[in-house]
Amino acid sequence: MSRDRFGAISAIAWADVLERVRRFSFLATLGLVLWLGAGTFDGSVSVNVGDAQGFVNSAWAGGMMAVVAITFLSLLGFWIVKNAVARDERTGVGPILATTPLSRVEYTIGKATSHFLVLAAMTGVLVLCGLVLLLMQGRGSNGAGGPFDAFAYVAPFLFCGVPAFALTASIAILFETTPGLRGGWANALWIVVWTILLMTSMGAKTPLMDPWGILIVQKSMAAAAQAQLGVNPEHFSIEMNPGMARAEPVRFLWHGVTWTPAILLSRLAWLGVSIGIAALAAVPFHRFDPSRMRFRVALPGRAAAAAEKAKAKRPAIDWGAFLPGGLLGSELKLLVGGANGWWALGALGIAIACWIVPLAKAPATILVAAWIWPLLRWSSLGGRDAHAGTEAFVLTAPGALTRQLPAAWAAGVIVALVIGLGVGARQLLAADLAGFTAWFAGALFIPAFALALGLASRGPRLFEVSYAILWYIGPGNRTPALDFMGATGKGDPRVWFAATAIALAVAFALRARQLRGN
Repeated sequence: MSRDRFGAISAIAWADVLERVRRFSFLATLGLVLWLGAGTFDGSVSVNVGDAQGFVNSAWAGGMMAVVAITFLSLLGFWIVKNAVARDERTGVGPILATTPLSRVEYTIGKATSHFLVLAAMTGVLVLCGLVLLLMQGRGSNGAGGPFDAFAYVAPFLFCGVPAFALTASIAILFETTPGLRGGWANALWIVVWTILLMTSMGAKTPLMDPWGILIVQKSMAAAAQAQLGVNPEHFSIEMNPGMARAEPVRFLWHGVTWTPAILLSRLAWLGVSIGIAALAAVPFHRFDPSRMRFRVALPGRAAAAAEKAKAKRPAIDWGAFLPGGLLGSELKLLVGGANGWWALGALGIAIACWIVPLAKAPATILVAAWIWPLLRWSSLGGRDAHAGTEAFVLTAPGALTRQLPAAWAAGVIVALVIGLGVGARQLLAADLAGFTAWFAGALFIPAFALALGLASRGPRLFEVSYAILWYIGPGNRTPALDFMGATGKGDPRVWFAATAIALAVAFALRARQLRGN
């Protein structure tokens, strides 16, 4: 690579990093990372080999923190970094870059590099958390107060984490430049892609088939546990049980991975794959062609053409025509009226399945699917007016605070109730009051959460990302403390009724502030 090209890529990456680290989303994610790090101190976040854990030494602290970082930051970090191209379009930076000699490959690799650096910065927080854990435990490399082994501690981050985060960064830029993968639904699609990559990694037979590098750490830990405890560990897992006490596990001593040439070459190969994906993202990249950009200001001479184009994109079926009138009906029409036929067909199929799936399994299976399907419908709550440029009209209308806002929330609740009705109704008929209460709490909470985050961020993205994370870790991953819909049967509905009240209070406070012109 020539010096000029390297300089161009570095300039794009560094400018993007400086812009990102000043954003609220970066600070919020750092807060979550700190929570994960703190969870390792009290055992609420743990890496388990069967029912055993390693003594807290340099190798175990580094390996555990690296696995936690790879698993969760690859999931969360994707959503944090996946907006670079859209931001350049919206701010007008992109069209300026299009007038320079900068090539498409240089642009996509530069953006992927900035993505990687942001993820690496967040990982650095967990690196520091691991060092604090070692100091608090008072142990070193031998699990009994020996010296600190810097290589054993850093190696998992370097050899497993770097290729994993590079892969996440490259896939993010590929999503951004590929038509059809730029919208909000792609945020939910990433959960599927991430799950496939995670399952591939944990079930890989060779290091070369291990995209995240977790298999390398898993096999080394399992071998140590088997040799010392005389048992064959059945599974490798990361547990998250915030606020729940855990019995002291059986311990074994792990000195870290033996980094063979084959393992190092496999990690280097995945790093090469990441660079290839970043370069591949240049193929569908429009290089800020005005005719293909999503964020454009319609010029006076193009206004009529833009209006005609918008009319041509209207759905073949106006689903809003089937909804009632009045303010609540209008909010429902805005919420689901623009959905295409495929979304409506999928919603109908899920709603029917909620009546058919055996009730004992329904909350943990079909209800979990039912309440992720309307993600992009709920995400418009609160931020739709600012996003569409109609906020001034809404705020000057009578009852913007006392009528429109409750109607918007009620419309979101109706969507949740209708699509998941089969589960809640059967729970009530079966006198399962605990299950029904949890179901009802979830139906109230989701739209309130969407409304508050939409008003706070003035757009859909914050809710899309936050809800996808909460949905995956909570009901999707069977974490009782974050189960807002009763999927585990162990959650506390009172928490989510309270969360609903808090979210609505925040939403009303934000709307009142808007009305005051602040």
